[in-house]
Amino acid sequence: MRICSWNINGLRSLRQPLRTVLEQLNCDIICFQETKVTRQALAETYARIDGYHTFYSWSRLRQGYSGVAIFCKNFLTPIRAEEGLAGKLHTTIDDSLGGEYPSMDENDLLAIDREGRAIMTEHELEDGTSLVVINVYCPRVDRDKPERLTYKLNFFSAIEQRAKYFLERGCRVIVVGDLNVSHKPIDTCDPGEDLNYFNSSPSRLWFSKFINNDIFIDTFRYLHPDQREAYTCWETLSNARVNNYGVRIDYILCDGIVSKLHLVNCELRIEIESSDHCPVIGEFNFIFKDHSQRKPPSICTKFWPEFKGTQMKLNQFIVKTKRIRDEEIIIDDNNKPPSKKIKSDQSSIFQHFKRTSQPKLIPSNNSISKNTEVISSSNIESNEKSTTKTTWNQIFRPPTPPPLCSGHKEQCVIRKVKDTSSINWGRYFYVCSRANGAPGNPQARCEHFEWKEIKKKTISMN
Repeated sequence: MRICSWNINGLRSLRQPLRTVLEQLNCDIICFQETKVTRQALAETYARIDGYHTFYSWSRLRQGYSGVAIFCKNFLTPIRAEEGLAGKLHTTIDDSLGGEYPSMDENDLLAIDREGRAIMTEHELEDGTSLVVINVYCPRVDRDKPERLTYKLNFFSAIEQRAKYFLERGCRVIVVGDLNVSHKPIDTCDPGEDLNYFNSSPSRLWFSKFINNDIFIDTFRYLHPDQREAYTCWETLSNARVNNYGVRIDYILCDGIVSKLHLVNCELRIEIESSDHCPVIGEFNFIFKDHSQRKPPSICTKFWPEFKGTQMKLNQFIVKTKRIRDEEIIIDDNNKPPSKKIKSDQSSIFQHFKRTSQPKLIPSNNSISKNTEVISSSNIESNEKSTTKTTWNQIFRPPTPPPLCSGHKEQCVIRKVKDTSSINWGRYFYVCSRANGAPGNPQARCEHFEWKEIKKKTISMN
C-alpha cells in the first residue's frame, strides 16, 4: 500500500488535471492539505472521480482557507470515515471512529474542528484488525496572535489523544500531514545559533514527546536518520526552492509496530513542483480485505445531494469547446444591414492641456498696422508639438532604476515591510534578486539591504 501526504496550497492551483496528478502520485491513499475549498465551492470534477472515494473537510469560518481531503482507491473503501479530530462534526453515529477527550474543554474541541484541518478513514486489514489514517493540517503560530499557540497545542493534544485511543483499540495508526514544525536542526536550513532555544519550542517539545519510546515513528528519519537537506517546503517569495533552502514540516508518522513490521519506504518527491510543498510518499506491506463492492461511509462526497447520481469519469468534464467570436458569425447577404462609419468621439489627451479659448484678431476698418504681429499656422503647429512632447514626458517619466546589489552587481528587487508591529511597517527596501540559499553559496542571495529613498514632493508655486 502506498500513501501520499501533500500540502497542495490550493486545489485549483494544481498545474495539471486532478486525474493526471493522482496517476503521477501512483498511490492507493492520497491525503491533501490546504485544499482551500468549502463545500459550496467544491466542483464535481474534484468531488467525484472514477476509481476513487473522496472525503473532504473544509473551514466553517471563511472561504479559501485551510481544508483537507482523502482520496481512496475503491478496493480500499473505508469501513468508517470521520471529519475533524474532536468528534464534533460527524452526522451519524456510524461515521464516528470513537474516542474521548477527558482533558479538553468543550469550546476548545469545537474550535479544533471548525477550521477544517483534519479527516480520518478506517480500513479493514485481512487479519480483521483496522488501519486508521489521520490526515491533518496543523495551524502555524502567528507571533502577532499569541492565542494561536494555544490553539496549535490543543490541536496537537487532540491528535495525540485520538491516536492513542486507536492504539488501545488494537488498530494500526498512520498520521500524515503538514504539522507546521521542523523537529530537529537537521530538518531546517536555518536552525539559528542557539540550539537550546530551538529545541525548547513548545511545538518541538510536543513532537519529541509524541514519538518518544517509539510509540510513533517519523518514517523518513527512521529510514534516513542522517540525510541532510531533505526538505519538503520552501519560501516562494525568495524562490528558495532553487537552492533547496527550506524546511521539513510534512510527515508520515506511524505507530511503532507498523514501522517494525510493515514500513517499506518513505520518499520525498521534490521534483513535483505544483506547490510550495512537495509530496511525501510512504510504502507499507499491509494486506487489506478487498472492499471494492462495499458501500463507502456516508460522508463520502458521492452521497452529497449536489453530487448524487451516476458517477461520472473525470475526462467527461475535460472537453474542448470552441468559443465563437463576433466576426465568425456568418450573416446572409440579403439580410445584412448597411455598414455605417462610426466617428469616434474619443478626444486626444492633449486637448485637455490646451487653452479653452483663443483671443480673436478683429481687423479694423483701417489698414493693418505695420507693427501688428502676424501669427502663422506653422508657428502654432510647432508650439503644439512642443507642448505635446513635454506633456508625455511629464506623464510617462521613466522610474528610477533599482540599485545594484553589492554581491553580484545585479539589479535589486523591491520589498515591503509587512510586519505591522514594526516601526518600519509599510516602508520599501531593496534586496538581492537571487533566490535564498545557505550562507556561503555564491549562487544564492547576497546580504545586500538598502532602504528605498522617500522623495519629498515639491509644491509648484506657478
